[in-house]
Amino acid sequence: MVSARQTIQISRPQHSTTDAYRAVEREEVLAVAFRDFVQVVLAAGWNEPEVALTLADIADDYVMALAGRVTGN
Repeated sequence: MVSARQTIQISRPQHSTTDAYRAVEREEVLAVAFRDFVQVVLAAGWNEPEVALTLADIADDYVMALAGRVTGN
């Protein structure tokens, strides 16, 4: 397997966890990184439907693992 590493830039949070704008900032930062990531994956030859479904599965797995850690399961 050959891979071309590309760096996706993600900025540090500029707002504290108690600042209401942090959620907006988080969404903006992650949306840009997500679009960049998807473009890299598509450029590597994967098609959009399989990428979308796989990312949804990975996100679901991550949420379930996080929920397990939070609840102690």
